[in-house]
Amino acid sequence: MAAMDEGLFPSLEQAFRCHIHGVKPRRNVYFVKTNRGLWVVKGYSDRIKAEWVTQLAHQLRERGFHQTVQYMSDIQGQTVFPYNGQYYTIMKAIEGREANNSSLYDVKKSATALARFHLAAQGFPTRQGLTCYRPSIMDKWETRLQQFDQIVAKLKKREPQNRIEQTIQLMVKEVKRDADQVLEQMYKIPLFSEMERAIENGTMAHRDVASHNFLIAPTGSCYLIDLDTVDNDMQLVDLVQLMGRMLLLQEYNFDSFMEAIDAYHKVKPLSDTQIWMVFQMLRYPDNVLREVTGVYYKRPGYSARGVAELLQMERKLRHARRAFLQSEQRIFQRIGPYTYVG
Repeated sequence: MAAMDEGLFPSLEQAFRCHIHGVKPRRNVYFVKTNRGLWVVKGYSDRIKAEWVTQLAHQLRERGFHQTVQYMSDIQGQTVFPYNGQYYTIMKAIEGREANNSSLYDVKKSATALARFHLAAQGFPTRQGLTCYRPSIMDKWETRLQQFDQIVAKLKKREPQNRIEQTIQLMVKEVKRDADQVLEQMYKIPLFSEMERAIENGTMAHRDVASHNFLIAPTGSCYLIDLDTVDNDMQLVDLVQLMGRMLLLQEYNFDSFMEAIDAYHKVKPLSDTQIWMVFQMLRYPDNVLREVTGVYYKRPGYSARGVAELLQMERKLRHARRAFLQSEQRIFQRIGPYTYVG
């Protein structure tokens, strides 16, 4: 986050007719205490992006999805406030805690909120120029594997320097095998037809369903926030991402997976084929590849300590993960009650 411009907040006071009592930076936003409540201020370098996000939130609410951010308008009725080359949005702060994927209660709440978002995130105009039915997740996963290969090639030239490099060496063979198999399999399962339907139906996916983007209120309501990454896509990418992240903290428990699927399905029904596709895509070792490439390519939000801990967990649970991935017959035994033809 850029250094705070002291002149921004007096300008906001004037534009929004409020009094600001305190400002606290957190991640890429500011929490601002005002006489009208707690607000969240976020800056964008692109005005079109800022306007699109505020319009998206408004449209989702009009379609019945109220468990997301609500933007404030200034005295002129504008939801985007330009200041010093940046474009700021102001949201009402949501009272709640971040979801914890080690809690099955939180996972099911998150899955339910995601399903409600998916119901509302349909029928949007397809982004101009988007005509390719190749799922974006394939490009992302292929890029991550290529970057991982480059990292491994460099590590082979010297002795391991730290815990991360030691763990990578122990995991590299299995990780590459799983990633290669999934990328080959993705051409054989009906992902392209799923993506084609998404484009034709104007379907949107969130594409960053990390646990910190789900807020659970004291009332039990679950909110899905941070709409910056939303775009035309097949919604299965969100399910795969949510399940992949939570399974690690649920120690690859099969029943946790099915309970999360059930929570989603009760709101937005899934076909047997869709459940099977989600399961197949979970074979891709995304937790490892995302974290390793994130820290070595110095992406925001990745720390050596955090990545080392995640790799140690994946290494410790490798047998549990393998057992989960070998439970395909249990998927077929369990998906009967979830069957939906549509």
